[in-house]
Amino acid sequence: MGRGEIAVRVRDESGEWLDRNRAEDWEGPRHHRLGQSAFGLGEFEMTGRLTSVLSPDEGDGPLIGFLSTAERTIDVSVYTFTSERIASVLGDAARRGVRVRVLLDGGPVGGIDSDEHNVSRGLAAAGVDVRWMTGGKDIVKRYRFLHAKYVLVDARSAWVGSENFGESGFPSGRKGNRGWSVVVDDAGITRALGRVFQSDFDPRRRDTVAQEDASEDRLPPAPSHSAWTWREGPRNRRARLIVGPDASLDPDGILDLLGTARDRLSIEAFYIEEAWRNATNPFLAAAFEAASRGVVVRILVDGSWSSVEADSGTNDDVVARINRAAKDQRLPLEARLLEPRGSIERLHNKGVVVDGRQVLVSSMNWGLGSATDNREIGVIVEDPELAGRFQAAFDADWEGRPTTSGGWGLEDPLALAGLYLLVGGASAVSLRKLRVGAKGIKPHARVRTRAPGSDRRGGRGEVRLLPLELVAEPGPRPRGRAGARGGREEARGRGGGPEGD
Repeated sequence: MGRGEIAVRVRDESGEWLDRNRAEDWEGPRHHRLGQSAFGLGEFEMTGRLTSVLSPDEGDGPLIGFLSTAERTIDVSVYTFTSERIASVLGDAARRGVRVRVLLDGGPVGGIDSDEHNVSRGLAAAGVDVRWMTGGKDIVKRYRFLHAKYVLVDARSAWVGSENFGESGFPSGRKGNRGWSVVVDDAGITRALGRVFQSDFDPRRRDTVAQEDASEDRLPPAPSHSAWTWREGPRNRRARLIVGPDASLDPDGILDLLGTARDRLSIEAFYIEEAWRNATNPFLAAAFEAASRGVVVRILVDGSWSSVEADSGTNDDVVARINRAAKDQRLPLEARLLEPRGSIERLHNKGVVVDGRQVLVSSMNWGLGSATDNREIGVIVEDPELAGRFQAAFDADWEGRPTTSGGWGLEDPLALAGLYLLVGGASAVSLRKLRVGAKGIKPHARVRTRAPGSDRRGGRGEVRLLPLELVAEPGPRPRGRAGARGGREEARGRGGGPEGD
């Protein structure tokens, strides 16, 4: 037992405590701590609107637009917050009278980044109520990490996702993490998450500390953005809210989702720990059980440098072992690494799609600490359209194709044909107009070439052709963190540790 931990007995099917004088009478592998909540699995019949958001494709625009719709309240719970652009929207909201509260983790992996300190001070100066969940010499932190990533607006709409509020999770450009978010316009789910937020944010708790100092420098004005729009109208949908660690391993939650797969199971995870102490990771075991039923199982994990580098990353080894076990058992299961490409710098997602009809969007990684020690939030939505969009994104990642957030893209044959016609027509017009002379490009000096072996000191206005032996081939790229960007990124702790992102 660690400091502040409590032992909890297992209940039998009738709800009675088990007491057989055996170790199995005690609940594990979860570590219970003083003051933790006990939220059960929430089941909802949603009737409101819905929107999916794909990172990094859509950047920070959707999140900024969603936050800008607030009229009364905004509650934010997120592991790290380094984006000044997103913070400026919250600051503007607070200045126009919206009550804004932000809860952050006070002890993330690697410490609090200077950018996050600046953001938190700027928010406080704008009138935002900022608190940090943190432990101390005589204070027990309720959760190892406050790793959730959600927003509540006006107690009616909720944003739940896999990404932190930084340049990688929601880039202002187009390069960043592969992540999923879902936005629900449902008062029931939002109220349930509101109870979680209130429990965690509660100023009476000794492990939530207020941001005391404010910045003398005001946050910049909120960036321009497109108006927020819902992609789907009202419709009946079944949803389950997963509050971790309370219900992370609930048999009717994520494990049940994996157990319902009949045809296809698609999993994207930042990393997977195969063994949880002396047992198999139950999520991975459920994926293998699905494959044994004939379900086609595909698992994608991060293949960026930090996740496969020899002295800290193990994803490549995990993928090899998973594939070897699947081959030995002759199962239709395959795992791959998603290496950085295009706009994706790393896979940071924690999502699942089942049979093209259900989807899990979550902050919880597939590690022991994630499921048993951290505050995590996820939502399972039964909706073929939503699941279809995330399935299409998964398929593009699996096959190495680009993804698009709108209704068309370069993989669309009609769009591609139109683009070719446009480029071809523009080129033809340009070539007709382009002449060497006064109306086009006129060289200011005579252009000539020098033969290989001649004097290589070029004169002004000369083009020098060098022999191949003088042209160096590009060497291998120096190894380093792929996609390192401004601001501290979450880094997975060594030894399968914490919630590094």
